[in-house]
Amino acid sequence: MRNQMNTNTDASQNKCNNPDEVLRQKIEERAYHLWLESGCGHGDHEHHWFQAERELVETAKQERRPGGREKKRIGKPH
Repeated sequence: MRNQMNTNTDASQNKCNNPDEVLRQKIEERAYHLWLESGCGHGDHEHHWFQAERELVETAKQERRPGGREKKRIGKPH
């Protein structure tokens, strides 16, 4: 039984290291918040999912542009 528990823990840790799984989790979390913001109605799950994907892709594009959010530093230069 102990070996099985270790294997399950290892599988959970591997999910965190898998970029596809990390992206899926970010989309899922954003879609959930969009659902909450829209009043928790039923039937719009695909709309929320696709909107979350679009938002995350746009954010990633902005961060990759020169002068994007990643590049900006607040505070004094070193």
